[in-house]
Amino acid sequence: MHISFFEEFPTNQNMAKVCFVTWPTTIYIAAKSIQEFESIISKHKKKNVTYGYWPVLEKSEGYWLSPFSSTNAIKRVIAEIKSHKNKNKIMWDAEFPFRHPWFFLRCGRYFRNMFLIKKFFQQNGKYIYTSEYAIRNTVSEFLLKIMGVSFSPQKYKNKKIIMYYTSMHKSLSHHLLRNIQRLHQTYGEMLHIGLGTIATGILGEEPILSPRKLEKDLQNMKKIGIHEVVIFRLGGLNKEYSDVLRKFL
Repeated sequence: MHISFFEEFPTNQNMAKVCFVTWPTTIYIAAKSIQEFESIISKHKKKNVTYGYWPVLEKSEGYWLSPFSSTNAIKRVIAEIKSHKNKNKIMWDAEFPFRHPWFFLRCGRYFRNMFLIKKFFQQNGKYIYTSEYAIRNTVSEFLLKIMGVSFSPQKYKNKKIIMYYTSMHKSLSHHLLRNIQRLHQTYGEMLHIGLGTIATGILGEEPILSPRKLEKDLQNMKKIGIHEVVIFRLGGLNKEYSDVLRKFL
């Protein structure tokens, strides 16, 4: 099993946790521009680490990437990626806007952004890794596709990372796991799974998954045959978590 990481807050302190990672890995670094991303990775180069660019917006723009976020922000991110000479892995965080429900009322924005996003995916899908909501069934998947926060690897050639954070949706874990089995049958190695959380994210209140429960989640992924998992996030890594991860390499 390939084990990678998200890092939403790439401070020197959080990035230093890469010392626990001795295996080939990918770290998806959140940044507000490619220039910021490259500045971060230049300070933390390591032979066994590949870095992926995780573009995030200002909170006022929506923070995450969806048809409901700021059109100017979506255009900026897409133009910046397309004009960059190096083709990095792109982690497209497909979630609804950060605590701004009124974005959902702007239908004109939705249609403009859907056109921009779909065209970008059609042209660059093989470089894109989409971080997506864990869902219960095909109906949920269909609705999320319509809303522009779920993308089919069969259509766009992207990799799909399902955020199966059992620390956050304990009562639904069984249903979500069953749907992961279905998605794996459909997408195979194009499906990756996000596990955690072992450190808080932008919400600041995410429950922390214990090493023991992380091991249980990894066992479930191994049974299903998941090729790659992505841990949220690097900054929470310590020896105890690292020892658990090494069992599944």
